[in-house]
Amino acid sequence: MGDDYTTRVEDLRARRKRNLAMGGAEKVAKQHERGKLTVRERIDLLFDPGTFVELGLLAQNRDGSDTAPADGVVTGHGDVDGRQVWVIAYDFTVMAGSMGAVGEQFKAARVRELALRFRKPIVWLLDSAGARIQEASGSTFAGTGWLFAEQVYMSGVIPQVAAMLGPCAAGTAYIPGLADFVPMVKGTSSMALGGARLVKAATGEDVSDHDMGGSQVHCYESGVGDNEVDTDADCIATRGTGQDRAGQPARRLRRP
Repeated sequence: MGDDYTTRVEDLRARRKRNLAMGGAEKVAKQHERGKLTVRERIDLLFDPGTFVELGLLAQNRDGSDTAPADGVVTGHGDVDGRQVWVIAYDFTVMAGSMGAVGEQFKAARVRELALRFRKPIVWLLDSAGARIQEASGSTFAGTGWLFAEQVYMSGVIPQVAAMLGPCAAGTAYIPGLADFVPMVKGTSSMALGGARLVKAATGEDVSDHDMGGSQVHCYESGVGDNEVDTDADCIATRGTGQDRAGQPARRLRRP
């Protein structure tokens, strides 16, 4: 029994180490080449040192394989200036930060539910290609509508900050549209229902993601974006602006 216990503990440590490495050294290097921080570097900037508690680190792809560490999204809670805040942070080094069934329907859904239950602010760190196509067929993502419904339930009850740190298409592009405060990084962040490649395939038109939905579009024209900044660090540093409402008394909420 002792040998079996030791083997299980070693396996647990190996799985933790593997998932903490995100998409691997090569994908991390590419993220940095794009001028972006990794999801875990962003979380270190967001929270007070030593306060982050992660939920679902050992999550895997829906098929149980190791191809999607933590299923491409980091979730949990920590303190921001001594106040508890919940976070959903997409990892672009894992399948372009796409929304997987496990990450969305279990991890992210749990964070939204707990943030609303305990009346705590919620922050999204957005860098995502949207829904994971290979998992979005059939009725797999039929329940994703709860993401938007829950954001409506949270509106006016808890502060919602959607930090735009990279591209966001389809599912993840709706999140900032329903949030209270949306800072965007100039040159790297964008949001649109379909990306440039989809537009090219459908219409033949050559257009860039930033022309369609970059910070210059949403911070100066559409009004979805609230603040244009230069870097990931600047974007995360503005999170307090969107959380000032957290000092207000929490409203009571009864679902219809």
